[in-house]
Amino acid sequence: MKNKILSVNPETLFLIIGLIYGLGFLIINPPLLGVDNEGEHFDKALYLSDGYVIPKILDHHAGYYVPEGAYNLEVEFYTFNDMHEKIKINDIFLLLYQPLKEYNKVFTDNSPISTVPFTSVSFVAIITYSPVPYLASAFAMIIGKALNFSPIVLMYIGRLANLLVWISFIYMAIRIIPVHKWVLLLLALMPTTILLGASLSADSFTIAISFLVIAIFLNYAFNKNKKEIELKDLGILLILTLLLALSKQTYFFLIFLFFIIPVNKFGNMKKMVIVFSVLFILGLEISIIWNMAVIQYYIPAYPGISIQGQLSFILSNPLNFIKVLINTILTNFILTSNTTTSFVGDFGNNIYGLSIVLLYIFMLIFTALSDKTKIIIHNTKKIIILITYIIIFTLICISMYLTATPVGQKIIWGMDVGRYLIPIAPLFFLLFYNNNIKFNIKNGFNLIIIFSIIVSLTIAMYLLIKNFYII
Repeated sequence: MKNKILSVNPETLFLIIGLIYGLGFLIINPPLLGVDNEGEHFDKALYLSDGYVIPKILDHHAGYYVPEGAYNLEVEFYTFNDMHEKIKINDIFLLLYQPLKEYNKVFTDNSPISTVPFTSVSFVAIITYSPVPYLASAFAMIIGKALNFSPIVLMYIGRLANLLVWISFIYMAIRIIPVHKWVLLLLALMPTTILLGASLSADSFTIAISFLVIAIFLNYAFNKNKKEIELKDLGILLILTLLLALSKQTYFFLIFLFFIIPVNKFGNMKKMVIVFSVLFILGLEISIIWNMAVIQYYIPAYPGISIQGQLSFILSNPLNFIKVLINTILTNFILTSNTTTSFVGDFGNNIYGLSIVLLYIFMLIFTALSDKTKIIIHNTKKIIILITYIIIFTLICISMYLTATPVGQKIIWGMDVGRYLIPIAPLFFLLFYNNNIKFNIKNGFNLIIIFSIIVSLTIAMYLLIKNFYII
């Protein structure tokens, strides 16, 4: 039995553990109370399933028209959350028969100044997301509506569709990545990652597509059997980078990993630069086009927030912004553990223990040092990986500073949310890749990795049940 476990490859383990615990989280995660304001993602997927893409504006408020039954479901569970009540399992069973009332539409106000009970300021960004991360859940809801399913069943099958896409993409990523397969397994099966993967959040797709893009670039760079980049490879890169650009724009800049691919695989430097330029310009253009289409739906969460005002502040005080950036990093990553905790185990209300989080981070770093192959990643490649990570991290900070932070604040609001760093986490841990360390993960350490993952996910499930349900 032990030998069978030792011989199982990481992608197969991911498939088994991901399916078992993914389905578990899908079911026990309270309806519409998942990480990242799942209710609005539900609205967005439902709206898309009706064939609509652009949000609506009613009385200077931005939002969607959704079936009355779906609206009632959201109100009910957000009321539970606001009153800190626990959920009875029987209440969920009763909702299985709640009518959708599809032809009676209700406008859900997703503006930050909304008076709707389940609206919060973070919705301001979600309403501007493109439809790409919602295609799977919207398609599942089209089928569900045709079968006259209730709102809560539509929610569950939407989660299921996202989970299946998430598992498929990450399975492919672990399978093709030439290095750090075990690290990618650990990152993919963190409680936060799998919880997002089995939710309606756009982060489900964003994390999966980011992991796959990173794996593709590393495969093209270090796969010795890949002697040249063929036309079909360029087609794959084009599709993936466009999907990434229409997921969350900041992660589109993973495209800079293009430069870890050896020049000789393109034939010459001129061809390589031309290919990169085409991919970069197309991705940037489609991102800009979408942003121009939805910019009118952006509404500042507070009176002090202004994109133009904040941009003027940064340009007139660039050194001061650097101080803000440093202060944010010191506050959220060193002086407090909020970002680290939510990176590993964020369930929306800080119910995951710090000790477990620190053990998981230690496991990640140790695995990153010991998970190696015969492939050598030279310092020049690591510099490109580091620069890519820094660019994306900085862009995330700038985005949060422009859209979610009042002008002139000394710290960037929202950067204590660790899930923003999950899509680029493989890059961070690649910096630890070291062929000079003698200890190898094949020495049986994979058993410890499997045990750590299962224990962490089991504890996460227990905490979810304990904190949200009457048992």
